[in-house]
Amino acid sequence: MYVGTDLAKAPLHTNLTLVGAETPESSRQRLSSLGLRVGTRFTLLSRTAGGGRVALVAGSRIALGASLLPCLRAEVSDL
Repeated sequence: MYVGTDLAKAPLHTNLTLVGAETPESSRQRLSSLGLRVGTRFTLLSRTAGGGRVALVAGSRIALGASLLPCLRAEVSDL
């Protein structure tokens, strides 16, 4: 069981650390290739019209679909 909150409920414009990902292996590999893996610090920048989020990960913006957000858990990190 992971601690933290799912990304659908995580606050915008706050430093976060990914603490868990309950996604299929193919999704986990794709997220990892984009720089988002367990232990990564990132910030959610905005909500999208479809309910997704735009995240800033290591200087790059990535779009996360609404169906993926409940599978990803994060904690507020102190930077």
